[in-house]
Amino acid sequence: MTSPPAPAPATAPGPASGVPAPERRASYREVLGEREFRAIFVADIVSLLGTIVAAVALTVLVYQQTGSPALAASVMALSFLPYLVGGLLFGAVADRLPARRVLVLGDLASAGLVAAMLIPGLPVVGMLVLLLGIGLIAPVYSATRSALLPEILPPGPGYVLGRSMLRIVAQAAQIVGYGVGGLLLALLSPRGALAIDAVSFLASAALLRWGTRRRPARTGRAGSLARDSLAGLRAVLRHRPTRRILLFAWAVPVCEIAPEALATPYATHIGQPARVAGFLMASMPVGIVLADTLAARVLTTRAQRRIIVPSALFVFVPLALFAVSPGLPVAIALLIAAGLGSAWVAGLDGLLIDVVPAPLRSRALGAMGAGLMFVQGAGFALWGIAGQYLPPDVVIAGAAVLGGVAVAALRPRPAAGAASG
Repeated sequence: MTSPPAPAPATAPGPASGVPAPERRASYREVLGEREFRAIFVADIVSLLGTIVAAVALTVLVYQQTGSPALAASVMALSFLPYLVGGLLFGAVADRLPARRVLVLGDLASAGLVAAMLIPGLPVVGMLVLLLGIGLIAPVYSATRSALLPEILPPGPGYVLGRSMLRIVAQAAQIVGYGVGGLLLALLSPRGALAIDAVSFLASAALLRWGTRRRPARTGRAGSLARDSLAGLRAVLRHRPTRRILLFAWAVPVCEIAPEALATPYATHIGQPARVAGFLMASMPVGIVLADTLAARVLTTRAQRRIIVPSALFVFVPLALFAVSPGLPVAIALLIAAGLGSAWVAGLDGLLIDVVPAPLRSRALGAMGAGLMFVQGAGFALWGIAGQYLPPDVVIAGAAVLGGVAVAALRPRPAAGAASG
């Protein structure tokens, strides 16, 4: 269980008292001044870039060996699917074992699995099984890191800014990583790029081992790991304010990713070559990075929470305009604008920490991350299937309408409602 903060007067600002949170802003210097967060931040950059490079390399390697587009595409599918299984069955690991041990062992195991992909003559099925193993580790690793951040970072704005920085790294890694992957594959073989990924996991393990301090496990529970994990998830979903936040955090991105899922069909639909799909896919992350930076760094806690619903609704205004089949320059501008609506995430981060009961914090954060990854994968499949039967502009505009309905139906309650069960 997370250590409680220092005792505060009964009138201290916060959700319990109903008094607004202090109107202060965190700084990058404050957050990066925390030695343990610096280690986590750098380790995240190293391992993320390595993982994206490996995804490109493995996709190429599978296609070279099989000539099958479906098997090559399965590499990306297997990056999402294990989050559901790992999050459901292994979520209790984040509470049962010391956080540093979970993170270091997770990186070492991932390095070993990637290294095994380099075995000469390994069949494609073997590579995909190893990739599935890495995917099962990822949600446990992510949940453990998420639960550790509130213990490392200053509460309130500091925590929100730290979470924002990790999200920005993830978005930037998508933009930069695929380019780096393509460049490396021009210089190295796919197996050489996989070797770099294995080294990146080892480097991340070293940074976390010597950059973070040892903490005891949050609970001493024994017994079935799967049963404990499922019980924790049920407890999280039974808590109404937490459940509402999680459903909101999952529903908005599912509808938001429709343009990415249909980037190639849409490019063809407006008379552009398929290769411009990359520009469409990179556009929304640009807006997301800008929104996350401004919301977490510039806005106060109160402002972050006030814009959750308006900014989430704004995401779908530009997407609804796809109904008129805008050309490439306008489509790119609309996707950047939609990404700017993602400012809602910063406010939801802080709200979740205030709302969720302390004993359920690690389970709720783990469920949020695992569910988000899974629903994005499911969203790609959903919109892809819809695109088989309807024009892509119609599907994207329809996703915008559904997204607006989801925001209105699932809008989070104020943090003061956290006391209700």
